[in-house]
Amino acid sequence: MIWQNLINKTLQPLDISNSISEVKSVFKTSTFNHLPVFKKGVFKGSINVADLINLDKDAPLSEFKYLIEVFYAEAHKTNLDLIHEFANHQTNLLPILDQDKNYIGIMKLEDVLDLFGESPFVANEGEVMILRKERTKFSFSEVAQLIETLNAKLSGMYVSYLSKDVVEITVKVEHQSINEILQTFRRYDYQIASEHPEDLFTEDLKEHSDYLNKYLDI
Repeated sequence: MIWQNLINKTLQPLDISNSISEVKSVFKTSTFNHLPVFKKGVFKGSINVADLINLDKDAPLSEFKYLIEVFYAEAHKTNLDLIHEFANHQTNLLPILDQDKNYIGIMKLEDVLDLFGESPFVANEGEVMILRKERTKFSFSEVAQLIETLNAKLSGMYVSYLSKDVVEITVKVEHQSINEILQTFRRYDYQIASEHPEDLFTEDLKEHSDYLNKYLDI
């Protein structure tokens, strides 16, 4: 299912002429931390429930325009674009506009996360690895090629951390021997940032450490 099919068009709108008391009442009937605000049917932004606490309940919302946050997603954006907007604005409701900036409806965070959870990357069986390497030496094509040479199936990968020196990617693979894949990546100077029970390299390190401790105790 594409996320556009989940746009909610039934949410009760707030108007900038509403009193703070009326706005609080609408929030009480919802589970959202933001609600969209309009002026004569035109979308103006969203108001955070936390910003209403100390305001005069009888004053109109229009007296507090500075509290209205302008954020939204356009209907042609991808699932990942939406998740970025949700995270960037710490919200569980995202207004959706068309290409002409006309309001369409809202997306709920829980619906986007459910949709993401149905994606093959999340839903398919497999092992998740976090690989780290110098940024100048990293290549997506190399990662895919190494996995394919081991007759493993790549379910997906994405950059989970990035700095000027280092890149970390999260990779999901289907393979009977994850240890074989881990050792292959180590031979190509990748660090394994995730933990795996089948990782013999970790077991070898532990055995060498135990031996050294026994030697030092003699």
